[in-house]
Amino acid sequence: MTGTDDRYAVNVEAAIHRDGEYLFIERATTEDHAAGALALVGGTVEAIDTGDVLESALRREVREEVDIGITDPRYVQSNAFTTDDGTPCVNVVFLCRHDEGEARIAAPEEVAAVEWLSVGAALDRPALSPWTAEFLTMADERRAALDW
Repeated sequence: MTGTDDRYAVNVEAAIHRDGEYLFIERATTEDHAAGALALVGGTVEAIDTGDVLESALRREVREEVDIGITDPRYVQSNAFTTDDGTPCVNVVFLCRHDEGEARIAAPEEVAAVEWLSVGAALDRPALSPWTAEFLTMADERRAALDW
């Protein structure tokens, strides 16, 4: 395999839990993928991410997008999909705990809003995609199993 068409882009997403709620972003309307959608915080793994590459990327993306710290990342699930432009992607979702800071829009070109929502409130939102609803449900099941 030599071309970029035969390799996956790798994304990470954080289901960040705090006091019975999860942090969501509203994706900016200028985003290429899922513009305006309610989403978990995350992004693409980059060559600058080192050590435990997925966790490093997760922490970096959370800091870049909403300017908070996270702790205790726990694997939830991974899946593969193809973007609208034909790029094959692997998406890895982690459950995390909020560690420090107040969530804010730190990357306005990517994030239009931030809000903490209970699972029920998030699932009632029409801007929540079916796949994000599934990731949230899986993350909350993992949280309950961990007794967080």
